[in-house]
Order: sequence, then C-alpha cells, then structure tokens
Amino acid sequence: MQDDEPDPRGEAEPEPEPALAVALARELLHGTGALRVSIALDGPAPAIVECERLRAIVVRDAGGARELAHDAASGLVLPELPFMRRLPAFEVDADDGRVAGVLGGLEMLGRVVRDLAALLPGASVVAADYETSDPALPLGLAGRAGEPLVVLLGEHEFTLDVDDAGT
Repeated sequence: MQDDEPDPRGEAEPEPEPALAVALARELLHGTGALRVSIALDGPAPAIVECERLRAIVVRDAGGARELAHDAASGLVLPELPFMRRLPAFEVDADDGRVAGVLGGLEMLGRVVRDLAALLPGASVVAADYETSDPALPLGLAGRAGEPLVVLLGEHEFTLDVDDAGT
C-alpha cells in the first residue's frame, strides 16, 4: 500500500470530539447484543456515529464520513455505565404492534439507551436496533436524556417512559 492510499481497516482512533460516542456505541452494541447502534452527537462538533456487529465504526461529521477500526477509542476511560445485558430476541407482532420478551427487558434496554445519551453533550440521541422473532423486523429504541423513549416496530411508533431502576 502506498503512503497516499487510505488504510482499508479504518483509522485507529477517532478525533477527540466523538471519541466518547464511539466508545459508548461499541459498549452498547456488545453489552446488550444490539444489531446496530447510532448516536447523533450534539455539541460544538455534531456528528453521527454508527456501529454495527463485525464492521468498522463510521463517523459522519462536517468533514464527511470516515471509517474507524472497530476497537477505536478502546483506551478511553469511561464513566460508570448503567447495568446492561444481552437478552433473547423479542417476540413481535407488527400488525398489532405487540412486543413480548424477558420481564423488564425492554425497560432495561430503554434505561441504558437514555442513560448513555445523558453521558453525551446537549441533546444527543442514542438509538439501537434489537433482534426479534421476525428477522426482517428489528425492534428500534431511541432516546435522549430526560425524555420518554421512542420504540419503533415496523410502521408502529410508541413512547415508553422508563423510570430509574428501583424507583
């Protein structure tokens, strides 16, 4: 490879501004078993961070799109993260807008999404897609600090208020 050719494996580290968003997206992806995670980063240097299983992390900002190695920002010391765990696929019925799964599972994932958004600047949004009984129909969750969670299933959109655990 010549010096002027981009490294196909992606850059090793992101710019300082989205580093926390990159690290949090990867933590959410691996910690909850999400299919994909996107973060709309608010602040002085707005950006979109996209993280999928077994793929490079993509950061889109004013400078364009760039791919980062999946382990980018892995050396960043993170604040205390909310409890998260992987759950089995949700049983869904898109026609009725019905979602069923592990007791408290949707609420736990909702708290994680909302709490991670609270670690980011301004009105940043964290979104994640999760497996369902219908592989063509992932369950989407999106949230920002202090606001109800948005739950997406096919053409259905719901809001879900998640309280802090134990309250």
